Amino acid sequence: MSVIKPYYLNQNGWTSDDYYGLHRYLHRLFLRYDKKKEEIQSMDISQMTDETKVLIYCILNYYSMNDLMQLDNLKSLANCTPLKKPLVLGNHSIKSVTVYNDMNVML
Repeated sequence: MSVIKPYYLNQNGWTSDDYYGLHRYLHRLFLRYDKKKEEIQSMDISQMTDETKVLIYCILNYYSMNDLMQLDNLKSLANCTPLKKPLVLGNHSIKSVTVYNDMNVML
């Protein structure tokens, strides 16, 4: 039985804490690129929600990992636009960050 990665899940009914958990997962994944290279290079962006794409975009931009957006499977992230509705990532007292604000993600 294969396990569905959290970035492919249907997010209907998700709370801000659920999105915060997804953000933490993606954050750890990309910061461990050297160990998670295979998983990252096999990600199918077309199967993700706009919220997930924007979270990945924000993480990569925040950490200046623009080289990862040159991977064939991640190139479309360059076309990310701000979310229409604010995405609130829980109530975790995280300092506001410009790239997140620009993409309508509230920390």
